[in-house]
Amino acid sequence: MNPTPSRVLQGVAANLLGEVLPAIPTPFGQQLVGIAAMLNMMVAEEFDRAADRLVTENRIVRELLAAGRDLLGEHVPADVTQAIASPPAASLRIADLQHENDTLRAALIELHAAVERTPGEAARAFEERIWAELIESTRGRHFSVRP
Repeated sequence: MNPTPSRVLQGVAANLLGEVLPAIPTPFGQQLVGIAAMLNMMVAEEFDRAADRLVTENRIVRELLAAGRDLLGEHVPADVTQAIASPPAASLRIADLQHENDTLRAALIELHAAVERTPGEAARAFEERIWAELIESTRGRHFSVRP
């Protein structure tokens, strides 16, 4: 067996819930153990999906920024142009991917504000594209285990 970090964390959570929790005499202690187990499950899930989620989001946000630049032309915010020109993450390490994501999402906020100030049906349609991505990326962060 190859104990991946996700499996190890899930095993810790199962042991906390099945072995430790029943042995804790106080409601407060039981609550702490339950929270620790849930956090282990959430970290296990995020560990398994984080790189894929961030790579996908970064690609989609870069595409939105490029399309927004085309829509706004000379009125595109400088942060958007800089974000488009920024290199992709140097590695698949979560910290590198998250830094890229933070940079791109900050530029998306600027782009969204500029699009909202832009009249016309094309701008309204583009706003819908931005909202659709924000909704989808939020869904991608939901956990299958809910506290």
